[in-house]
Amino acid sequence: MEDVLLQRELYGIWNISLEPFQSITASVSSYIRDPGFGVITLFLIGNILIFVPLGFLLPLLLKKPSYIKTMLISLGVIVSIETLQLVTCLGIADVDDVLSNMIGSTIGYAAYYFIEKNMIINKYNKRIKPRIPSV
Repeated sequence: MEDVLLQRELYGIWNISLEPFQSITASVSSYIRDPGFGVITLFLIGNILIFVPLGFLLPLLLKKPSYIKTMLISLGVIVSIETLQLVTCLGIADVDDVLSNMIGSTIGYAAYYFIEKNMIINKYNKRIKPRIPSV
């Protein structure tokens, strides 16, 4: 933390990246050059996957779940984490992290929505129950 604060004071270097798509482009370029999962690519995939559960579980906690509510709460959580990284000098506050985290939250909400809709359809769908043969 002292090194980051010294860099801020002496050189004006902050632990923040506000240029959209900079790290995402670097990750895609890295993957194109070497189709393996390098560190940069794993960070991008990790940033997406880590917020899938939030997008899935938030609607379960809300009385009246909606996409907008879920995304606003997700955005609040994500921006809070990025702000905490900036203030505490632990990590880099990156706008691309916000974008990839929101993609993960959206994927989670899509999974919730798909499951919820299918449960409702199956609930009201009049299917013939299969008979279990007696032994």
